Amino acid sequence: MRDKITNILEHWFLQEPPLFQVMCLHSVHENRNMNCPFRCGQGRIEYNPDYLENLSDAAIEDLLKVEAIRILLMHPYDRKPDGCSQASMGLASNITVGDNYNRLRINIETPKDFQMEKGKPYEFYARQLTSMEMSGGQGTEYSDKAAGGVGQSGGNAQSGGEDSPSADRESNRQKFEDLAGLWEEDPMFLIQIGDVIDKTQDWGSLGGKFAEKIKASTKAKIDWRKVMAGFRASILSSKRQLTRMKPNRRTGFQNMGSVRKFTTRLLVAVDTSGSISSKALSYFFGVINSAFRYGFETIDVIQFDCGVRAEAKSLKKAMQNVIAVGRGGTSFQEPVDFAIEGKYDGLVMLTDGFAEQPKIPPCTPLKIIWVCDCQASYEINREWMSKLGRVCKIDLA
Repeated sequence: MRDKITNILEHWFLQEPPLFQVMCLHSVHENRNMNCPFRCGQGRIEYNPDYLENLSDAAIEDLLKVEAIRILLMHPYDRKPDGCSQASMGLASNITVGDNYNRLRINIETPKDFQMEKGKPYEFYARQLTSMEMSGGQGTEYSDKAAGGVGQSGGNAQSGGEDSPSADRESNRQKFEDLAGLWEEDPMFLIQIGDVIDKTQDWGSLGGKFAEKIKASTKAKIDWRKVMAGFRASILSSKRQLTRMKPNRRTGFQNMGSVRKFTTRLLVAVDTSGSISSKALSYFFGVINSAFRYGFETIDVIQFDCGVRAEAKSLKKAMQNVIAVGRGGTSFQEPVDFAIEGKYDGLVMLTDGFAEQPKIPPCTPLKIIWVCDCQASYEINREWMSKLGRVCKIDLA
């Protein structure tokens, strides 16, 4: 089955560029314990060969295509409507795909199947289905179509001989719960998906109105607030250490457990060169103040233009009055070197991007976020910045 998936991706390399690119962001794993053919989330694509072994190659490709499309729509990483059940979210995602993409050779749910209006966003369908479920209406019946259940027979995809309607409903509900089982908000992953969408020129079979809808839905997602919300978790995950003093959760003391050190050193470098407006500077320092709301206890701040113009100031609370120094040319190398020499875990670069690309040692553990001061700066610089770290923007509106 893994070979079949590899062949599909090789075909997508030329025929479906955006689907190929988002799949390359994920690792592929077998999982026989889930009750659906494919699912995605947490940087993984999981498949259950028991559901797939009796399906045609075309059906397998389309099932995988549905996962790639839902990733482009960012359902597994961002859009989790409050108060909605997990099964409703999985089914609503299928409905959204079915409503917008009509080139699938498998059956997939559409709004018509649930007497709902076409053209609505995923969140609308999730809330409607949850409401139906809570009231005991049609939403509790779910569906047994290919992308959530498996309309075709195959191994464990069968209901195990249970013929009652209630058993069928529960089986289908479990399939959709498992379908969304890996979904969790991941601001950092959204940036990677957004970069794929921004750089895509050839949309393959997704072209036309659907491509425009995908691009439009992404515009508001690439901003510093989402990135800052996830940056601390990203840094902390790199501080995981193995230890014999703590048992492994699965095997006990037979294997080492792990601990995480919650000491995060963050450096924020503020571009105070002459090309930065006073309005941009005020926004930059607002970004710094907001970091305290996302769990950073201590932040070191430096100002730079063609060099680091002020000693690092360690902050434990939001700043009130700030005097910007420098206002000359711009060099990114100095703040990068400062962060590496200071052994910081993360570096946030607040800038308009108008300077030469810095040289960063390939083995450095430093993680960088580039925060551009506007959409234009983001568009001009995101390609080279994304090679060195994450890239996002603020809007000075």
